[in-house]
Amino acid sequence: MTKKEPTPVDLQFFEKNHHDRTRRWLGTTNLETIQQSTVLMVGAGAVGNEVCKNLGLLGVGKIILVDPDKVAASNLNRCVFFRPGDHDVKYKVDAIAERLPELATDTKLEPHPLPIQEAPDSVWDVDLVLVGVDNHYARYLLNAKNLSLAPPLPVINGAMGKDFVSVEVLAPPHTACLVCSWSKDFVDHVVANEVRTRCDPFFVDTVPRFPMISFVTSVVGAVMSWEATKVLVGLTQWRKTGQWQEELEPALGRFIQYDLHHHKSLTGLIMANPRCAEIFCRDKRKHT
Repeated sequence: MTKKEPTPVDLQFFEKNHHDRTRRWLGTTNLETIQQSTVLMVGAGAVGNEVCKNLGLLGVGKIILVDPDKVAASNLNRCVFFRPGDHDVKYKVDAIAERLPELATDTKLEPHPLPIQEAPDSVWDVDLVLVGVDNHYARYLLNAKNLSLAPPLPVINGAMGKDFVSVEVLAPPHTACLVCSWSKDFVDHVVANEVRTRCDPFFVDTVPRFPMISFVTSVVGAVMSWEATKVLVGLTQWRKTGQWQEELEPALGRFIQYDLHHHKSLTGLIMANPRCAEIFCRDKRKHT
C-alpha cells in the first residue's frame, strides 16, 4: 500500500491580515467599532507619540491631533515619530501625520498645529478625547470646552513624573471633570501663570523641565490606550443602557497610578466636587 503524502498547509494564511491578532482578542464586531471610531489627541509630544502609535496599530479609524509646538532635539529620546532633522523645523503634529501611515496604514490622522483653544470646532466631533499635555492651562481650557458640549465627551488624561505615571478616566458629568480636584486658588494660579509666561519671554526660557526617559512614556501611553480601547468598544452600549461590555469595563471615574521605582500600583475613585471651580461642571451636575 502506497503511503499518501500529506497536503501542504499554508501557515501564512492566518497571518495575512495585519489586524488578525486584534480581531482574535476583541472579536470582529469590536474591531469594526474601533475601525469606525474617531479620537481627539491633545498633545503631540512623548505621550501623544505613544498613544498615536498604539491606537494606530490597534486600527482606530481616525485620530485628530492638536499641538502648537515644533519638534525639539530633546524630544528625540522618547518620541518614535520624530527625527533629528525635524528640530525647530517641523511641527510635531505634521511629523506624526507624515510617519504614522508607515505603521498604521488604515488610520487617518488629521493634524492641527494650534493650541486647543484655537482649534476649529470640528475637532470635537469625536468619540473620545485623550490628553497628553504638560501644562495645566491647556487642561483647564480643554475641560471648559468639553463641558460646554451636549453631551460632554469621555476624557482620558495622562500625566507622569520622573518615575511614576497617572491616568484618569473621566466622563463628566457622570464623573468628576478634569479640574474637580483643583482649588479655586490653584485655578487662579494657573491662569495668572499663563499670563506671566506670555508676557515674560525670560520666564518661558527658564521654566525647569523634569527628567524623562522613554520607558515612563511607554507605560503611560499603554495605560491610556488600553482604557481608550475599552471606552471605544463599549461607549454606545453605555450611553444606551448604562452598562459597559463585560470584561471590557473601563476604569470610569477612577485614577490609575503606577510607581515604576517601587513597582507599586494604586487605583481609586476621583470624587466629583459639588463646588468645582469650573462653573460648567457645577451646572452640568445640577441637570444630571
